[in-house]
Amino acid sequence: SFLVPFENDCAKLANGALTFNSLEKQMFWLRAYDIFKLGDILAIEKLLEIRGHNGFAPCRSCLITGVRNKSDNKTNYYVPLTPPTQPDTPNPHWDPLHLPLRSHAHFEEVLQEIDEAETAVEKERIGKKNGLRAGHLHLSDRQRVGSIDFSKSFPWEWMHVFPENIVPMLVKHWTGKFKGMDTGKEDYQIADHIWVEIGEETAAAIASIPAAFVRVLGNIADDHSSFTAESWSFWIIYLAPTLLRNRFPRAKYHKHLCELVWIMKKTLQFSITHAEIDELEQRIVNWVVKYEKSVI
Repeated sequence: SFLVPFENDCAKLANGALTFNSLEKQMFWLRAYDIFKLGDILAIEKLLEIRGHNGFAPCRSCLITGVRNKSDNKTNYYVPLTPPTQPDTPNPHWDPLHLPLRSHAHFEEVLQEIDEAETAVEKERIGKKNGLRAGHLHLSDRQRVGSIDFSKSFPWEWMHVFPENIVPMLVKHWTGKFKGMDTGKEDYQIADHIWVEIGEETAAAIASIPAAFVRVLGNIADDHSSFTAESWSFWIIYLAPTLLRNRFPRAKYHKHLCELVWIMKKTLQFSITHAEIDELEQRIVNWVVKYEKSVI
């Protein structure tokens, strides 16, 4: 693995390297530890041996489990807080403020159980249930330095969560292009001729904004395939709240958009208080609940 040289260096640094302190004019033992690993969703899935975002237990932070649309022979799992009801069964519900969180010990226990399973079928059953697969995370390697907590050392990465996933997904909902879904009982879709206006206004707005703030944005109604994470971020945070005001059939959808913008801006702060974290948690939960109620 390409990580082997890095892991070897981490082991050496944990033991310490004799280093000269030029201020105090003396030698000391310098030690360094790897405590965080960053990457996009797919990269972290491979590092943690998570089965994937379409798996039965897809989340690397909690043990929420998914459901499939078996009537259409779909294989992907989805994880709504309130899954569809089944005949003669209680209506399940995941409390977003009290999800069953993963722990480092749980990772260890499941991987140990997979290692000790005697058959491939049993390994698969355990892995599927817990969303893990046996791979490079062997027990001896995991215990080598011990500075990484599998449940806390792999934080979710802002760029791929928001501008690369949630924002384009919402635009697809608003334009009626999300996986062939219609609006159901809701009416959040914006009419095509209004999207034409939004696209023209997007292109016109950028013409008077200095390039230091954002690169040129194309007409979002015609083609947004060239939109980067930077493009989506600027559009949703600074343009969309104004461009989409009074464009939805109902005001609650615009309010929902603005709530997302507040969350994105709050998570970009250089510092944050414990009180702000508590507020952020509650507002994220409220946003997701409203999304499930009004969109899906």
